Amino acid sequence: MALSKLQFVVIFVLCSQLVTCQSKDVRENADHPSQCVYRGSCESNRDCESQCGPPEFPPETIASCQASPRGHGNICCCAKD
Repeated sequence: MALSKLQFVVIFVLCSQLVTCQSKDVRENADHPSQCVYRGSCESNRDCESQCGPPEFPPETIASCQASPRGHGNICCCAKD
């Protein structure tokens, strides 16, 4: 089954767009690294208040319970305001 020139061009353009989009996402993530310092497991934001508070973190630290980046439950994210 031979591809026509038009089919080849369409497939090439689609693959090029896919590669461009994927590399753009990687660059954007590299420009904005995660501001989280991860501390312990949690079920709600309230669980993170003590883990993200003084003396290790300043009082204005935002504590949130987020899905673990590795996909194993939830983990506290301590981020600067």
